[in-house]
Amino acid sequence: MFMKTILIFLFTTICSISYAQEKKQSSEPQYFLVHYTTGEAWNHSKPTHEQAFFREHSQHLSELRKKQIILIGGRFSDTGMLILKADHETAASELIHADAAIIHKTFKTEIAPFDPFNGG
Repeated sequence: MFMKTILIFLFTTICSISYAQEKKQSSEPQYFLVHYTTGEAWNHSKPTHEQAFFREHSQHLSELRKKQIILIGGRFSDTGMLILKADHETAASELIHADAAIIHKTFKTEIAPFDPFNGG
């Protein structure tokens, strides 16, 4: 009986430690790559800064930068890309899709987990 009690105690202790470590790891922010391309509402006769909802888009990204959610971003060709941190992919998607330019289809995005292998 004593041995059974010790085994149950060890098993529950190991499970608790394992769960706590998993919980700790999953609560750390993750990184996501967001790739922007032109959406259905993009007007090809206008430059980028004159697109519908571009000012609101810039303000939204500015707020995310101030909160240190966006780590780096930039434009290239007619697309853009940024890396942000969030607790999980759903949270990253919610942050990005709160952008008026996404809501109104000036831009469309693809979001993918980003796992840096070198810190810097």
